[in-house]
Amino acid sequence: MDCLYIDASRDRLSVGLVSGSLWVTRERIEGRHDEVLLESIRELCAECNLSVGDIDQCVVVNGPGSFTGLRIAVSCIHALDLVTPLKVLPVDQLSLMAEAAQSSHGVILDARMDEVYVGLDRQIDGTFESLQLKPVIELSRNETWICHHEEQDRFAVERIPVTPSLQTLRDLASQMDASRWIDGCQLTPRYVRQTVSWKPLAEQPSKLYDH
Repeated sequence: MDCLYIDASRDRLSVGLVSGSLWVTRERIEGRHDEVLLESIRELCAECNLSVGDIDQCVVVNGPGSFTGLRIAVSCIHALDLVTPLKVLPVDQLSLMAEAAQSSHGVILDARMDEVYVGLDRQIDGTFESLQLKPVIELSRNETWICHHEEQDRFAVERIPVTPSLQTLRDLASQMDASRWIDGCQLTPRYVRQTVSWKPLAEQPSKLYDH
């Protein structure tokens, strides 16, 4: 088994690879996801004396999170699946944060637009049965919430800040049921919110509006 681990849900990408007894990682890589993802995978394969085509499994954080990062990761998995059919385990970011905290408290993640993603019903395998989208003002200030350390100053509630790692992702994946694995071509980003923020054309980068 040669299993790739990808977390592109934040501003910095993390990639790991398990091959036999080897476990090699690149945590919080600097640079744009689309510029460093494939090269990082190649570097990990070289350390394990593998080719990219040898990878047959992948555990990936598929959202919610960075809109661009998630799409790049999913596109990469689809491309790899065309070379060698992959089995993929999608993991949501809130479950990953709960695993890092090792706590039964609810998890919150900044969804922008004065809203938060919320995970409350953690199951025995460490994942949430469902994720919700709520206005920030509806968060109970009488409760303690798990949040990402990068976002701990954004919420006026009691917080448990966490920094999930690739080892956290590996630990969580090991607890999840085998039925959650899917074919690589079936992987999609998990957005929760069905709409995204929109900007008028004049506010988008375009040479039409350069002066």
